[in-house]
Amino acid sequence: MAIRITGMYSGLDTESIINELASAQSYKKNKLVKAQTKLSWKQDAWKALNTKIYSFYTNVLDDLRFQSSYMKKNTKVSNTNAIQILSGDNAANGVNTVKVNKLAKAAYLTGGSLETADGVCFTGEATLKQLGFSGKGSIAVTGANGANINIDVSEDMRINDFISKIQETGLQASFDQNNQRIFISSKNTGAINNFTLTGNNEGGMKALETLGLLSANDLASKEYEKWASYNDPANADAYQKVKDDEVAKRAAAYKAANDALEAENEQIRKNNETNRENLEKLTGYDPAETAESLKRSLYGYEVEQQKLDENGNPIQKKDSDGNLMTDENGDPVYEMETVTKYDAGSLGGELADAKEELERYQKALAEAKEDGSPLTDADIALIEQKIAEASGKVSEKQKAFDEGKLRYEFLDGIKQNEDMIAANEAKIADNKTYYEVDAADGTVKGTQKLADAVKKEFDDKVAVAVEAVEIAKDPENPNNKYKAAATKIDGRDAEIILNGVQYTSMNNTFTINGLTFSALEETSGEVTMTTTEDTDGIYDMIKNFFTEYNKLINEMDSLYNAESSKGYDPLLSEEKDAMSDTEIEEWEKKIKDSLLRKDSTLNSVADAMKTVLLQGATVNGKQMYLSNFGINTLGYFNAADNERNAYHIDGDKDDANSSVKQADDVLKSMIASDPDTVMSFFTSLANNLHDTLADKMSATDMSSAFTVYNDKQMKDEYKEYTEKIEKQEEKLNALMDKWYSKFSAMETALAKLESKNNSIASMFGG
Repeated sequence: MAIRITGMYSGLDTESIINELASAQSYKKNKLVKAQTKLSWKQDAWKALNTKIYSFYTNVLDDLRFQSSYMKKNTKVSNTNAIQILSGDNAANGVNTVKVNKLAKAAYLTGGSLETADGVCFTGEATLKQLGFSGKGSIAVTGANGANINIDVSEDMRINDFISKIQETGLQASFDQNNQRIFISSKNTGAINNFTLTGNNEGGMKALETLGLLSANDLASKEYEKWASYNDPANADAYQKVKDDEVAKRAAAYKAANDALEAENEQIRKNNETNRENLEKLTGYDPAETAESLKRSLYGYEVEQQKLDENGNPIQKKDSDGNLMTDENGDPVYEMETVTKYDAGSLGGELADAKEELERYQKALAEAKEDGSPLTDADIALIEQKIAEASGKVSEKQKAFDEGKLRYEFLDGIKQNEDMIAANEAKIADNKTYYEVDAADGTVKGTQKLADAVKKEFDDKVAVAVEAVEIAKDPENPNNKYKAAATKIDGRDAEIILNGVQYTSMNNTFTINGLTFSALEETSGEVTMTTTEDTDGIYDMIKNFFTEYNKLINEMDSLYNAESSKGYDPLLSEEKDAMSDTEIEEWEKKIKDSLLRKDSTLNSVADAMKTVLLQGATVNGKQMYLSNFGINTLGYFNAADNERNAYHIDGDKDDANSSVKQADDVLKSMIASDPDTVMSFFTSLANNLHDTLADKMSATDMSSAFTVYNDKQMKDEYKEYTEKIEKQEEKLNALMDKWYSKFSAMETALAKLESKNNSIASMFGG
């Protein structure tokens, strides 16, 4: 805004005069601003109320209007220590008996102590060799649904490494250093989640023994029994088939692996062709350039040399006491450091030299500009010229370095791809020693090398299985080759007898005929479960509906019947300046509280809701009302202001306004004696109210969906106010500019008149 200086010659308070002259126009603008502010507050008031109505519509009504909400059941248990009811809403009414024969358990293995006889203990970092194991071996972990995973072990494996391998199979495993034991368990209960640890060979068997993980249960497992049976000559054919099937399976796997590797190599070759084409387009490309030579040119090479002090002398090392160190011949031992060197003409070296030269000139310039420097302006100008030249050289060398770096990235990528191809080809060649492809029909079969490997592996499994089966017959025999030190509890299913019928579950939770319950302990006799209608649950649901309805309808009545705020308008900033914060707050509250006073839209929504509840609902051809269920309003003269449309349940001990305190609760009695009538009445009532609100919240040209007030219309009105205010501001500014122009002309005329008067006075010597 321009700064105006007026009244210098006239002596008039021009600004006040002009403000008074424009006050009529200002009044029009301020009136629009206040009206727009009031509209904005009204929008906020409606938004807040609409949110509550919509919440009531979507949450509270949905609980009441569906029949499924009334299917609440209550089940009492004669022994809550044995049975815990989790859910019973869909259960049939009646008495059920249950006996818990078994609880579900997770498979759990407690390893034997690793502490030695002379008291040596180990950490998780200890190797199997330190525990007494040597060589290599293989362990099979059979888990849920018979999944089998092999773990290769060696004397260099740490306890923690073995634990990690077990965890990868899906089991829980840990090493308790305090107790020197390994613990392994299934994550879930049930027989299906049982697991076994077996040795695939003598090394695997020995590793399990060393780790304290051999158990009598696993030694007697079906896994060992199966492999031991192949030692019987009568099962020779079956054993041969098992080996032949394994050879065929592995041969197919080797062939599939090679097909994948060859496809991968083909794709890598195509990628390298593209990389070479792009490389040839780069600036500075040289066919003779290699990744190794370019890397050396860019990044130099490292050399170890004596570390020098600031005077260029080697620095002798000192021991922890600060004494100079010497070798066995008495010669000084010097500190060493690794430094980067560059070949002459290398990209990295030339860039480093250029940067060093620039830094040298920059340092010289800084010293030249210090106080007391003997250098002249001409000397400084020469240094600045050198800096400009050195800076240009750095840019030139940096560009060459970046171009070389880009070429190196392509060359290095090509080399890495070539190395990957070579590694894949070596793997392909090795895999081919295990299978052959028939040239005629393309069938895949294993080579003798593969057959021999499978035979060796399976024969080892048979040998240790035979040993395991023998040990299982007498685990405590001191002559056994391996000692079973672990304690194993196999996983098992829960088992119950419900109403004379046996049921099993992998966990301790059962869902049968609508009853969902958990078995907590095994029982010697039967436990009784009695299921009845949950009258309290239904009662609480209906009670909650009226609690929320009353809060909403009371608020709507309060807003509609609010006191008038006639004579109160929103304050302008200059009006607020003359009032305290408390006065402003009280003034605005007076207006905001009355924003929806006598609002026709509010009255329409509230009346529609009240009408639905007054009309009641038809049940089996009979018209029924809320009063039939002991639910009434207090009446016009008994209710407080704005609470005359609230409903109260007779006998509700939580409601201070309940009209009948000592009488039987009609609603609760009807829920117990005639639940179908209660359900039919309240679902109909809730659906009628739901439909009524849905109609009130439907989208129109003036309102959005799920909105009871004309939000679109208010938005347009707010926009119109903005446009009108802008036009009034333009008119006001034009009017004030006009008056300022007139008063300015008057001041100019007065100035000229004064100048003439001064001239005339001077002519007469005045």
